[in-house]
Amino acid sequence: MNMKKFLLLLAFLPLALGAKDLIALQTGQIFEGQLLKLQPRHVVFEVQGQRYRIPLKDVSHLGYDEDAPALDDVDACLRAYNDARLRGREWHNFFGGVFFGPVTVVYDLLKTYHPMRDQRVMLLSTNKGLFSDPVYLECYSYRAKTHAALQAAGGWATWLILLRDK
Repeated sequence: MNMKKFLLLLAFLPLALGAKDLIALQTGQIFEGQLLKLQPRHVVFEVQGQRYRIPLKDVSHLGYDEDAPALDDVDACLRAYNDARLRGREWHNFFGGVFFGPVTVVYDLLKTYHPMRDQRVMLLSTNKGLFSDPVYLECYSYRAKTHAALQAAGGWATWLILLRDK
């Protein structure tokens, strides 16, 4: 899911605010109340006048009335972002930027990233069931590309700074 879909989901949030919402936690507890705020890392949920800020990693499901949007795409995207962090290779990208400059940045932006091609993600990810989900793959690729290109750009900038001093 790209940022446009996430923003669209947030745009429909006010429609859901008047409805009774359900939140299910990883522990199995289910609460009925009102979803007040949805953010990339947490939700603000009100139950019987009490407000709770709940990390999304603790939420197994959020449910709305029929007319409100589902959060399955947001969940898959957040899991993809977390898995993209497992890739590692920060120093590879950085030194690629130092030695090859803009070529590495362009390469990282054009490369196709897939979790099954990254051994570290294959070993450490708990989301292997999502590796064929198109929303998950789009978010994973976007996050991995952005992260790799920024690291390479940082290496290139370091090279430029060091060269400028001489």
